[in-house]
Amino acid sequence: METYVEMVHRRLDDRHHNILGNLDQLGDWHLRFTVRIFGDCLDEEKRKELLGNYTEYWTESELREFVRNFLPAYAEYAVAELLEKKKDGERFDPPHLTQEEYQEMAVREKWPRIASHLEHMTPLQLRREIAKAGLLFSPYMLSDPGFNEGVLEFALYFDLLDRLAKLSPEELRKVAGEIAPMVDRAVSARTPGDCEADLRRIRECAGRASGVLADPETLLGPEMERYPRETPPGWKVRELRNTLKTMTLKDLRLSALVNLDLLTTEETRAIVSPFVSRYPSFFEIPGNGLRELILAVAEGVNDRAITFFFERYPVGRMAMTPAVSYLVWKLMPEEEKIARLREDNAKMDQAMMSRHLARYLLSSTTAELSDVGKQISLLMDDRFSSTHGLILKSAVGGPQGDGVPRLYDEVTIHSLRMASRQGEEKEERFRRIREKIADAAGIAVPCDKMEGGS
Repeated sequence: METYVEMVHRRLDDRHHNILGNLDQLGDWHLRFTVRIFGDCLDEEKRKELLGNYTEYWTESELREFVRNFLPAYAEYAVAELLEKKKDGERFDPPHLTQEEYQEMAVREKWPRIASHLEHMTPLQLRREIAKAGLLFSPYMLSDPGFNEGVLEFALYFDLLDRLAKLSPEELRKVAGEIAPMVDRAVSARTPGDCEADLRRIRECAGRASGVLADPETLLGPEMERYPRETPPGWKVRELRNTLKTMTLKDLRLSALVNLDLLTTEETRAIVSPFVSRYPSFFEIPGNGLRELILAVAEGVNDRAITFFFERYPVGRMAMTPAVSYLVWKLMPEEEKIARLREDNAKMDQAMMSRHLARYLLSSTTAELSDVGKQISLLMDDRFSSTHGLILKSAVGGPQGDGVPRLYDEVTIHSLRMASRQGEEKEERFRRIREKIADAAGIAVPCDKMEGGS
């Protein structure tokens, strides 16, 4: 009969060969998730050694090559840890648990062991368990052995993990000592309502320890968002240069139009004019000229994107100025958010504001405002140029010719408040914003059904 160590050793080998055998079929999402799962089972020293300069911003081929080399090193580490932890027999309490065993154990099974052996828990493992406790959103998660891997899909887990690094080992043990009895109460709760109340207290405790004075459930964010959220310096240009090599002339022209839409009139004169002046018209610029133009824009105005004019409201990703950290933005009072948004607005000119306002009018839902494909398609829609031209012309009035900035400021404040709403209430607020823009410009709200563009 196999011993426990032999059984786990064989399972680790089978898993290793299975992943390597299917590595070429794994896409970006699965490659990054694979590193997250195994990286969450490494100690501090091995993380530095095995992850090195790894970044989730690598291309898919770079990620695949990294995983190909990382997996054998991780498998060797996992087997060595298994043999070390079980050298005195099959014991399943700290300090004899492997990090994979922590990851595989359900919350209700794991936390009583943690509470009884706090002095044997490493600071890193305590940080992991406290951060995961901050993501206990539903009663079923207490019994779900897949919960520990599931939280790795969310950047919030890594936010909490990093923030907990400022706590001393004694402080971490104290927080874990506070969470443990709350987990026990949640497991023993007689009704779902009682359990959910206990889970909320657990999340609040983990949040406070991390310096997050809000229920982490309100800060979750999208699945498999790259972490850290801030793009490494120069990375956008690096990736763009590789992408441009594979693009057709038609795609290059569309990409150039997208990049031009990110510029103010003055930036267009400074960056684009030297390129356009070499050719009779934009549509006669050859492929290499378009590549040079696109790269010049990207290098000149780094970290802008066609949907940031709207995405800044829910996540603080500014259109013109440096992004605000996701958690900082979520916890920031409204008046401070408005001040940051107005700083962002001040970097725009009226032509850019008019383009953004036209995007509101030509998008039928808030989802379309953050839909990259939809916003790019507007560049080829005749209505887009005519609408932002009408807005610029009609709304420019005022004592100082400040009609567009005043309208944009109103839309900014209404959009910020709209971003915190859900469902029909959010869409109703969006409809009112569209009506306000149309009224100020003296035009009708466009029909929601998209007509064919040219």
